[in-house]
Amino acid sequence: MNFSRRALAVMLAVLFLLNCAPWARACGPSSIEPVFVFHESPDLPFAEFTRGKIGIVQPGFGRKTLVIAYRYLNGGSFNADEQESLVDALRGKAPEDEGAEALQAWVSARKEFLRADEKLPEIYAERRGGNYDFFPNCTKNAFEVATATLKERVASYGTEDRNVRDWMVAQDAVFQNCSGGAKIPDEIGTQGPPWLRKDRDYQIAAAEFYSLNFDQARQRFESIAADAESPWQETAHYLVARTLLRQASLTGDQAKKLKLYQRAEAVSQDLMGQSQKFYHAARKLLALVKYRLHPEERVGELARTLANQSGSETLRQDLIDYVWLLDRFEARIVEAERKRTEVLKPRSEEKPEPPFISAEVQARNEALQRGDLIHLGVAAKKADGTPDYANYVSLDFKYDASETEILQAFEMKLGRKLFDDEAKEIKERHTSSLELRQWLTSPNRKWDNGGLSQYEGDYDRSGDKLKLDQLPEFLRADDLSDWIFTLQTEDPGAYQHALAQWHDTDSHAWLVTALIKAKKTSPNLVGLIRDAERVGRDAPEFPTVAYALVRLRLALGRNEAARKLIDDVLAGAEDLLPISALNQFREQRARLSEGLSEFLKYAQRKPVAFYGYEGRLGSLKDLLRIGKASWDPEYVNQSRAEYEQEIEERYKDVLPWDDRFSFDEETVDILNWHFPLRSLIEASRDRAVPAYLQRELILAAWTRAILLGRDEVATRIVPEVLKAAPEMTPVLHPYLQARTSTEKHYAALFALLKFPNLSPFVTSGIPAFSTAEQLDYYLESAWWCRLPNTEYNTKGEEVARTIAPPGFLTREQLAGAERERSRLISIGDAKSYLGKQVLEWAQVAPEDPRVPEALFIAARANESYKYGCGGWEQDPETQKQVDAILRERYPTDPWTAKLPPLEPK
Repeated sequence: MNFSRRALAVMLAVLFLLNCAPWARACGPSSIEPVFVFHESPDLPFAEFTRGKIGIVQPGFGRKTLVIAYRYLNGGSFNADEQESLVDALRGKAPEDEGAEALQAWVSARKEFLRADEKLPEIYAERRGGNYDFFPNCTKNAFEVATATLKERVASYGTEDRNVRDWMVAQDAVFQNCSGGAKIPDEIGTQGPPWLRKDRDYQIAAAEFYSLNFDQARQRFESIAADAESPWQETAHYLVARTLLRQASLTGDQAKKLKLYQRAEAVSQDLMGQSQKFYHAARKLLALVKYRLHPEERVGELARTLANQSGSETLRQDLIDYVWLLDRFEARIVEAERKRTEVLKPRSEEKPEPPFISAEVQARNEALQRGDLIHLGVAAKKADGTPDYANYVSLDFKYDASETEILQAFEMKLGRKLFDDEAKEIKERHTSSLELRQWLTSPNRKWDNGGLSQYEGDYDRSGDKLKLDQLPEFLRADDLSDWIFTLQTEDPGAYQHALAQWHDTDSHAWLVTALIKAKKTSPNLVGLIRDAERVGRDAPEFPTVAYALVRLRLALGRNEAARKLIDDVLAGAEDLLPISALNQFREQRARLSEGLSEFLKYAQRKPVAFYGYEGRLGSLKDLLRIGKASWDPEYVNQSRAEYEQEIEERYKDVLPWDDRFSFDEETVDILNWHFPLRSLIEASRDRAVPAYLQRELILAAWTRAILLGRDEVATRIVPEVLKAAPEMTPVLHPYLQARTSTEKHYAALFALLKFPNLSPFVTSGIPAFSTAEQLDYYLESAWWCRLPNTEYNTKGEEVARTIAPPGFLTREQLAGAERERSRLISIGDAKSYLGKQVLEWAQVAPEDPRVPEALFIAARANESYKYGCGGWEQDPETQKQVDAILRERYPTDPWTAKLPPLEPK
């Protein structure tokens, strides 16, 4: 796939997701794309990776992935709970759930104490789909505590006790503040029982907290924390710290923010020393404070914990925080270096440049694209409820920000409580942003070398490159951070640094990095290779080491040694290596093939996953399950059963490909670029190729023979074509019976028109084969595009396209392939070519009964552009001509009746 086709595919996927309801048929072509190698994340579903099956470590891996790999490379491990937590981290799952179950448990408990004539307060009304969407400001723990307290009070005093009912009414008032408003429960006088007075003090403090009255809330929590007789004393102590932290996070004044964080730090440390019950909760608060207040100290602390400590209860959050801090520091370093070099640049060298995007802004934009951040904007409402577009509020949030934090941030920005309509709109946009993020963070989303892969949470280093000498000492002080930056940098000094670290530390993580950075001219390469060759097959680093050794042996001209190593790796490796790694080794081995059969054996790849119709990634069985589960009566005018049946029908023919091999794009490029017709036919007969791939090769060979005018070859292989595709029998029978070359030509043309998937080129992925009628003449993605002569390099520059030929092809074969390729390129894109051929046919044989249908197909084909080619090519002139001939010469033909009516002039 060339650069423009990749970009187009991604663009179409985005448009499909943003503009179409689920499974809408009118939103352009849909297909299933196989993924052969994940270049920027582990293979799905991540569980094997977190268990230690790390495959081939690559510099493009996201930093969360690299942290996991580092520990395994150095002989460490993660326990079962940690492995599950790491999978969640790689998937982008928020560290805390939204507490829906806790909320529903509270509502259920509250219902039990309704009298016959009472109704549940409106704030607890269940919304569509059985969900509650009106408590964005209250955490899971708030409902758990309320439920437990209600049950305790009822157990002690009974359901009919007026004080218990008073408590419930007050708690309803507290929870009203979760979604807006400022409703504070009344104080309890001395006439109330002591337990109710203590509870009410806590309820009032909580209501103040949820109303964003942080100073009042903190003062009340401090008072409760000082009350030795209050059952809420210990809880209040913890909530003092939480209040300070929440207030700091929503304060714009930097000096005030700093003081609040410092007080939160002191209270958290004090609580850890005094409370066993809240020790772990206080520890989490302290970690967040350090993240905000002492980032340099915190990143080192996290690095040491992640590199060595097992059994951490906060592993997922620690990993997320660590990666965020690395990204933040890198963005600042790159920005500072840019400013420094700009100052030093002589004025004579200054040139007008487009407006510069700072590293901070670039990092923010990339974080939005990766799904690390979400962006929400809303126009404030006027008093009459109409939008005030002049007062548009736009804010960024971390993807795991709760609705509580989001609504509070908007309130702080507006300086007032939100109106109900405003809160509703923000919540709707939050939901939409999370849905978009879900697509953005689909594992391995980016197109890269034939695969989709995901930057799963780190700073995109595609812009200015960080050099090792720019790293501050606090980042080089811990081995993990030093290793990550060294592995991911393009600094030429990375090899020497990694080699020195390998010799100094004996860390296999550094051995791997030195090998990845090594070139055939690198100093001390012989010794490094010798060290690498001692690594055992069962070591976690073995796949990475072997892959790098093959590359270095090839560079040194030791092809036989490279071939032997790959064969040793692949022998019995099906269960030992991730699928991506297997495909990478098979790719290396195919390059070393000494004959056609050997090439075809290793050219086949097992997809690691598929990118499906609905923008999801997984096995085909997974995609079928996800597709069926996406039924939503709000968007689909079908019953659930009808919808599921339609999804099953879509996947019926492709499900077997879960267990099949395919040709990836590199193989397809070689077949299309360097295999002449005779070699393509030979490949279709090779026993190393399964029947379902032989079919694709023989169909491409027959189509190529037709287009090249090689009728003798096309006729000779028709029996093989019919064996592979018996559905073509009715249209190929006239071809075989034709007496003249002209008759043969138009019989073949009709066959091409009837089967829009026919192409002179082999295609990658899951092949499709339908008639134009089965496609309902929806031909935007039909037939073939011309092979591109150019491509785009990593700098975005258009350069001549080069495809390295396999070594076993002769000069004569390569020259023949070049002649055929030039001829096929001159034919151009299929739709226009076929349309012109149909016009010629209509002139030569107007009485042929097939001509009206051919004209109709040509008209439908050329009425819109061709998806997947290098641009938006279409041939409206040819479309007009075939349309006019069909209407003028065959006005009563059934095919003419199928044309859309002419627009009035």
